[in-house]
Parts: sequence; C-alpha cells; structure tokens
Amino acid sequence: MTSMSDLEKIETNRQGFNLRAQAHRQSSYYDLEMLRNGHNMLRTLEQEELRDVRGRSVLELQCHLGANTISLARMGAEATGMDISDEAIGIARDLAEELGVDARFVRSDVYDLPLVLDGTFDMVFTGYGTLSFLPDIPRWAEVAAHFVKPGGTLTIVEIHPIVNLFDVVDGELRVARSLFHSRQLHHVMRSSYADRLADEVPVPEHTLHGWRWTIGEVVNALIEAGLVIERLREVPIDARQRLSVMESDGEHSWRIPGDPLPLSFACVARKPAAQ
Repeated sequence: MTSMSDLEKIETNRQGFNLRAQAHRQSSYYDLEMLRNGHNMLRTLEQEELRDVRGRSVLELQCHLGANTISLARMGAEATGMDISDEAIGIARDLAEELGVDARFVRSDVYDLPLVLDGTFDMVFTGYGTLSFLPDIPRWAEVAAHFVKPGGTLTIVEIHPIVNLFDVVDGELRVARSLFHSRQLHHVMRSSYADRLADEVPVPEHTLHGWRWTIGEVVNALIEAGLVIERLREVPIDARQRLSVMESDGEHSWRIPGDPLPLSFACVARKPAAQ
C-alpha cells in the first residue's frame, strides 16, 4: 500500500476540521456565547505575550472559528485570521458580521498563504493547538516570517510537547510515549475537545494526522527563517483539561496540582528592522 503524502494528510485534516468546526459551535472551549457577550477569548498567557495590540496590524495563523481574531479586533488591532477549514472561516465571517467587528478572514492552507494574501503585518500570532498539524516546521517558519514586517514580531503560544507524552494510570502520571519516536500521529476521532474532558462534543467519525515537534525544532526553525528570539517561556498552565488530573485554577486555565510539568510554552521572535 502506498503511504499517504503530506499533502494528502493535510487535505484529510481539512475535511476533519470542517466537521469539528460545526461541532465547536457548541464546545465549551470556544464558548461563542461568551464571545457574543463581549468576553475577550484570548487566554491570559496569550494576552501577556501579545501585550498592546492597539493600532497594530495582526495576522492570526490557523484561527479556526476566529474567536481570537475577533477579540484582537476588539482590542484595537487591525486583525486578519486565516484557516484551512472552509467551515471554520465561514463561521468566523458570520460571527464578525453578527457582532459588528471589523475583522478579515482568509481561507488557505498555511503553506499556500503567500499565494493568496498580500502584505505584511506588525504582528503574526498563532495560538494553542496549531503546530502539531504541520508536517514541515521549517517551511511554516518561513511563511510566518514572510508576513512579519521588519521590526515586527511573531508570537507563539502553544501546548508544551511534553504534555501529550503522559497518560494517567490509577490517578498517577505515567510516561507513555516518546517525543523522539513515532513522530507522526494518526487518530480516528468521534469526538472533539471542550474545556473539560467530560464535556467533549460528538463529531462524525473522521481522521486527523499530526506531527510531534520539540521546542528546540520550533525555535531553530524561527532562527533559520531570519527571526531573532526575544523571549521563551514554559509555564505550568494549560488552556483546557487534557489529563484527568488537571484542575481548573478559576482563571479559565488548568494545571496539575503541585505544578510538576510545563503545560504550555510561549515564544516571541522579532524580524530585524531594515537597515
């Protein structure tokens, strides 16, 4: 049997993301009613790393339903979101129109984005759950850097790669897999994530392909793309409950009691100003 190419896997993921986008209308993770009520949907870590976006042009890569992009526009940014999913971009555009928010949305595979989107931005941003769906991190970094203005920044806030190496066995964390082996993932999915594990939403059966990347690989890709690393943080908080031992901290974030592991990381890189 001929193995699937990365392009075929990306297309399979696009179809899966279309199904998940519809299901996520009801997901507590996205909580579109909170968005409608004016809540800023960016998590604390994302706000801390992005800082003041007023009057800045911001491109969000892999924006899914557009809740963060809309929040950025409400914060005063000239906000653009892109995503591979037709359904997700349709929902994002409808939400922006419904809420009277001036945010632009572009449907594209991230690798093809330079072919369909012109211009550069003061800030490029990508949030939780994006890098693991990319088969080529060096090429992704080149695309992201392409859209950063000289003197501008790329901000990443992501799931720490160590989190998905653990399972919970008899109430205890156990290392179940390696970050350096079985780098490509394949899952048949019948549900999708919510804020809590118990609140996962049903989705028609679909397949998702993923890739494991170390923080070192991500950072080195940014450096090779010509960006300068300004700061890198590892923190013991997560955007949702991924393991049953995680507990809500009351601040719309989750952590493991005692903070034994980093659960998220953030990286800000700058494109050198033109000489």
